Amino acid sequence: MLLIGAAGLAQTACSDGGATTDEGQGGSASSGTASGGDSSTSSTSSTSGNATTGGTGGGATTGTSGGAASSATAGGDDSSTTASTTATSSSSSGAGGEEPLGDDLPMEIPTPSNGNGEIRTQTTVLKNAKNGGQDVYDFNNQKIGVNNTADCDNGEGQKTVFEVEHGVTVKNLIIAGGLPGGNGIVCKGDCTLDHVYWEDVCEDAATNSADGATMRINSSIALHASDKVFQHNAKGGSTTIVTNSYIADFGKLWRSCGDCTANGGPRHLIIDNVRVERVKTAVAGANQNYGDTVTITNLHVKGGYDEDDDKPKICQEYRAVTDHMGESQKLHGGASQWNTATCRVSKSDIKRW
Repeated sequence: MLLIGAAGLAQTACSDGGATTDEGQGGSASSGTASGGDSSTSSTSSTSGNATTGGTGGGATTGTSGGAASSATAGGDDSSTTASTTATSSSSSGAGGEEPLGDDLPMEIPTPSNGNGEIRTQTTVLKNAKNGGQDVYDFNNQKIGVNNTADCDNGEGQKTVFEVEHGVTVKNLIIAGGLPGGNGIVCKGDCTLDHVYWEDVCEDAATNSADGATMRINSSIALHASDKVFQHNAKGGSTTIVTNSYIADFGKLWRSCGDCTANGGPRHLIIDNVRVERVKTAVAGANQNYGDTVTITNLHVKGGYDEDDDKPKICQEYRAVTDHMGESQKLHGGASQWNTATCRVSKSDIKRW
């Protein structure tokens, strides 16, 4: 795993184990952990021609806090382009998304600033300032993926592109589409993903994995997810917030884990000022039996919501299970639920565009 910043405490990936037939399983386990000890404070060597990354205090080879880019060769997936990696620290006050965020709603993914992009050999850990990294990483619209080899639509085990430590804000980043998108971004605590773009979601775009944490997605775009876009594994009153974003061609925008090891809740979703289209299953799937809540305001559906046919489904309620003891079940025949303790959404908040 590539480390940005000095070593922190050991981290354990959140994994479900085997999958069931319900779509709401947890995200893939991360491909590794950030190990403690002095030995990991030095920069990580790259293999197979792929660039390594670093940050302040960590002996970085490509990603510095001063904004100076160093050249690296992108490898994997037949890519041989030369890419430049710059992760700049624009502020030290961005813990958990506390810095002001814009309210613009992007509709097109920017042109990558590093050409065809960079495919890294390992998961990159974005360490916070406390652990020798940065609290804000601005990638200046670079496109980055990882040499994931697990099929996107075949269970779990996809490699994570970025692990994000508690309090870190990630800005202006494009996650490469398809196989190199792997398991996307995994937040290990409070995190903010601001102007982050997923070209073609592989397993999940982003996963909330730390109990009690808040994962914020703002002014972002995620396209072409065969199943979930945002996976929520964390329990203990953890929250996922999606604002000012455009999500298209997906199974579910958000799903509370239906069958995680030691599953539970509550988990909370807040959606405001989001545009969606080509919803295959539902906007949100929440576990009624674990006290989950879904709050939706200003959801703009392409072509509008068809009340007669209940299409697209907006908020579905489930009865989840733990430790793979059976299968998570849709309640109410899978119909959208309105103004319930779980689905806190009114039809008046679903708008046409």
